[in-house]
Amino acid sequence: MSEDKQNILAIYQRIDDAMVNKDTETLDKILDADYVLVHMTGYHQGKQEWLEQIENEQMKYFKIMPRKTAITIDGNSAILVCETKIDARIYGFRNTWSMKMEMHFEKRGDNWYPVNAIATSR
Repeated sequence: MSEDKQNILAIYQRIDDAMVNKDTETLDKILDADYVLVHMTGYHQGKQEWLEQIENEQMKYFKIMPRKTAITIDGNSAILVCETKIDARIYGFRNTWSMKMEMHFEKRGDNWYPVNAIATSR
């Protein structure tokens, strides 16, 4: 695996860990200022709103279980696709969802930044 792919995978793992640990400070540092998360419902949620909902536990992540990950790099853009299961309580409803996360990254200098993610059910 190339160094860039290793770095992207490490960032993704840090995001998963921060979600479970309610570490919004780390998420804020890792994610692009204009980061948008598109939920399975189709709702486009900006970074600050998502972080606030993690803080107040409207979105509480218990466990994230990646199953299969692929990374494609094209110049200064990359896409990480991960089939995963997420045990979470979202707006009061707890479930384990099987989903596909597609996270888009941009390289600036030597660093990769997640700019958006799209979650779809599997």
